[in-house]
Amino acid sequence: MVDVVVVGAGVNGLCVASELRQRGLDVEVWARDDSMATVSAVAGAIWFPFLAEPRERVLGWSAVTFQRLATLARRRDCGIAMAPVTATFAEAAPDLWWAPAAGPIERLPAAAVRAPCRSAIRTVVPIVDVPVHLAWLRAHVESQGVRFVPRVLASFAPAFAVARTVVNCAGLGAAALCADASLVPVRGQVVLVERSGDVPAWIDDSGLPPFYAIPRSTDVVLGGTAQRGDADLQPRIADTEAILAGIGERVPQLREVVVRGVKVGLRPYRPTVRVELEPRPEGRLVHDYGHGGSGWTLAWGCAAEVADFVVG
Repeated sequence: MVDVVVVGAGVNGLCVASELRQRGLDVEVWARDDSMATVSAVAGAIWFPFLAEPRERVLGWSAVTFQRLATLARRRDCGIAMAPVTATFAEAAPDLWWAPAAGPIERLPAAAVRAPCRSAIRTVVPIVDVPVHLAWLRAHVESQGVRFVPRVLASFAPAFAVARTVVNCAGLGAAALCADASLVPVRGQVVLVERSGDVPAWIDDSGLPPFYAIPRSTDVVLGGTAQRGDADLQPRIADTEAILAGIGERVPQLREVVVRGVKVGLRPYRPTVRVELEPRPEGRLVHDYGHGGSGWTLAWGCAAEVADFVVG
């Protein structure tokens, strides 16, 4: 027997496992896919709430995650950097509801805003170099004594057979495990291009599709798409062309780029992120899924709340 089985090895599963182990529990992570094969590995992974509700809970989770990532950024080996990002908006006075969770925000003058956007801000946020940090995080969790078990689950019954507490971080897999029809995929395609010189982090938050440029140590992630209900994992040439054209219009220094690859991931979206305790006859099932486009932005905050459910 173990204290807790965490189902899922994406960023949310890893953060939950780390938090529970930190609180002294014996933890196993059961997952169908290796961490590098999850949607977490495809994400641009910049701290910025996107496609996640309700706002009041997202604000709290994102604040905790911001501080945890900022602390990790002091290390030189884990692939996180605090860097300035420029965000542009369709509104002259955008609703920066997430601002209390972030650092100081600078509103840019009108002359710095390119049409069709009407306003822009600059702030410093955590940016995650996913290939580096996800490998670091997995190794860190293993070093804490968490065991990883390859398992494909059709129900939570096998997990409850070895633990009285199960944490559901299954992402889109929770739709079948929980019969949750509200959980749907939101397809995200990104283009990886060579990094040449100093490339700024940039987000167009004026609508869909979401355009963004996220620099990493060896490349730049350009996005993207947000196609709700679309589960096609094959890259589409039309989407790649639209991303490159949209970014080129907004960030002139990225008009001429060398494409290194294209990736597609399915964001697990539901009307509200589900972080809650569900008592069952066989034990306690704690849910932590449905993060939409904010998995990296909410992971540590959600993990802390999950641990409170389990330990408290």
